[in-house]
Amino acid sequence: MAFKIKILFITFFYFLLNTKHSDSKPVINPLRDKLRIVGLYLAAHKYFEVDRRTGSEMTWKYDERVYHKYFPLPRLKRLHPEVRTACDQGVLTCIDVIADNAVKSYSLKYLTLKYMNETNPSKPFATPLELFQYRASAAYFLCWFTMQRSEYLMNYMSGSNCLQDLEKVKEKEVADKDVVDFRHDSIQNPFLCAEIQFCPNYCYGRRSGGSVPSQLALIKDSGNPCKHLKDPTCTILPNENTDFDGLQRNMFNISCSCQRSGFIWSSRFELCVDVDECKLKTVTCTNGQVCQNLPGSYKCVCRKGYRFDAESNQCVELVPIPSHSLSRTGRVKAIQQKTALMAMFEYVIGLRNNTEP
Repeated sequence: MAFKIKILFITFFYFLLNTKHSDSKPVINPLRDKLRIVGLYLAAHKYFEVDRRTGSEMTWKYDERVYHKYFPLPRLKRLHPEVRTACDQGVLTCIDVIADNAVKSYSLKYLTLKYMNETNPSKPFATPLELFQYRASAAYFLCWFTMQRSEYLMNYMSGSNCLQDLEKVKEKEVADKDVVDFRHDSIQNPFLCAEIQFCPNYCYGRRSGGSVPSQLALIKDSGNPCKHLKDPTCTILPNENTDFDGLQRNMFNISCSCQRSGFIWSSRFELCVDVDECKLKTVTCTNGQVCQNLPGSYKCVCRKGYRFDAESNQCVELVPIPSHSLSRTGRVKAIQQKTALMAMFEYVIGLRNNTEP
């Protein structure tokens, strides 16, 4: 019974959020409504929060807002226990628990008359540090679920702007910063709003405070790591970002379209690097040959000490030159040089009448 009441309250809460932006009656979808609340709650953290582990009320106001670019540095030493317990049980429990706290938050109080007189910015938590720990932990998990492509996170904004109502969160008043993003969920990327609200921006908006106001701004984005390529399209790689520890450490993998064949984008070096077909074992060499990597390609060659014989179509051993002939010649020359030097020395000190050996 209590659970049903909670669902109805959250649904009504988002109804208030949505009525000013649509002339039509919103479709009641409890999970979708909870996700919109959670998305707004965590987007407020992403775009307007600062690191509460250092500084004070006096300095936080002037700190740069950087969590649109990366997760907190250094990463949290300890995840918030409530978030961890809930999210370890799965995405649905995770969303339910975070939504429950988001509804009670000071951040979204403009939607609930019940909390309009609340003056504690950390509500429902006691301190700014705990609120910071809670939302950073929640962002870790929901970004991780997004990278795993959980079906529950698909198209929950229903075509609405991904940052709808962000300008009304309480944190914006302190940050004094505007964030605009023209994008929305689509058939091409039904997880786009989840990526924008829960994960750092690793492609666009990194140098504009998180803002991506238009398609043209996206194409010309100076913070786009692919901007110098012929095709500047930057794409997050969900299948290569499913390591939870890696996400906490900001080890995200993206993809850019490399022009040269045989090259692939490296997120580590932020440039196109050669694909080592030999190391990846994507090729097979026959007739006794081995793989040799080349820039953008490879070739099959014989091992050192072998040559390819066209008649037998195999690598055959090179016929070695007898080692004694080379070594003997070397020794003879060395002896001759030594004898000539000794003759010169004896001549200089008067032990010889000439320099002949």
